[in-house]
Amino acid sequence: MISHISFDVWNTLVLPNPSHALTRTKFLAACFHTEEATVRNAYAEVKRWVNQHAIETGYAPSLFENIRLLMMHCNVHKDPSLIAKAFENIFENCKPIVLDTTERLIQALVEDGYALSLGSNSSFISGRLVHDFLESSFGCVFRFGIYSDLLGYAKPKKAFFKKIIKSCDVAANNILHVGDHAICDLQGAQSAGMHGALLGRPEDIREVVYEAISGVCAP
Repeated sequence: MISHISFDVWNTLVLPNPSHALTRTKFLAACFHTEEATVRNAYAEVKRWVNQHAIETGYAPSLFENIRLLMMHCNVHKDPSLIAKAFENIFENCKPIVLDTTERLIQALVEDGYALSLGSNSSFISGRLVHDFLESSFGCVFRFGIYSDLLGYAKPKKAFFKKIIKSCDVAANNILHVGDHAICDLQGAQSAGMHGALLGRPEDIREVVYEAISGVCAP
């Protein structure tokens, strides 16, 4: 019986704001004194490397380490704290998109008595910042949030999901993890003994969650 539901964040609970990437690119191009295409490609390549490295090793760099990787890739030397602060300001001005269907789902799950939490990989947007945004958007309905940049290791590493299980204080088979990545979310959760639900489109989150709950409860 499912009593606790853990959610991935990006492309699960929220969608990226299209203006965020555009604003970030313009800032980095001005800061690094280079072309927008150059920093756009560098950012995408570093992010791909970080994501693949997480899958292969479970290691998660901190926000500052990710910024240093980006600067090395672009062969520039800046104060990473200044770039981190600029990223924070861009996030505040270009907040993620929360779908109405997602808001209604979270409210319904709380009313149904499910405990909720967050478990997300994070690279250039701090988990602390994301968590504050989610609490302001959904209310303080999430019992805790676990983010790779703060933890030091990432999904699909089993230790990430063991951290969720320990924080839930319930058996692994009473926990459902919902996310959009087949390896990081679905396989990662299942490897730790949890149930997993793979989300194809954020618009379908209600159907996916309740179908997963029904499947676990079915005789």
